[in-house]
Amino acid sequence: MGVMIERGTSRLAHSMLVSADGIEFWTRPDIAEIPYSDKDIIHEVESSDRMDILAKKYYKREKLWWVIAHANNFKDLPPELTPGIRIRIPDPFLVRKYVLV
Repeated sequence: MGVMIERGTSRLAHSMLVSADGIEFWTRPDIAEIPYSDKDIIHEVESSDRMDILAKKYYKREKLWWVIAHANNFKDLPPELTPGIRIRIPDPFLVRKYVLV
């Protein structure tokens, strides 16, 4: 399968491409837990918010939406963001240290 994986931003960089019965698929990403920090941001979701928009706002890269999803244990991707809920935006320094290696 010809997939271009950006090492610094793609969650697939933390997965493996496997084959079973002739079908190729990606394993669930093995992503390091990002420790809590006093520099984490708690963001109250607004009706116009989307994961990629939040990643662009806080990390300057919309492709890092999955970091926010992972930190908040969102299982369905992309997650539905309900206005008024509060989500954790991990400290950008720790994201670079633990995830973007």
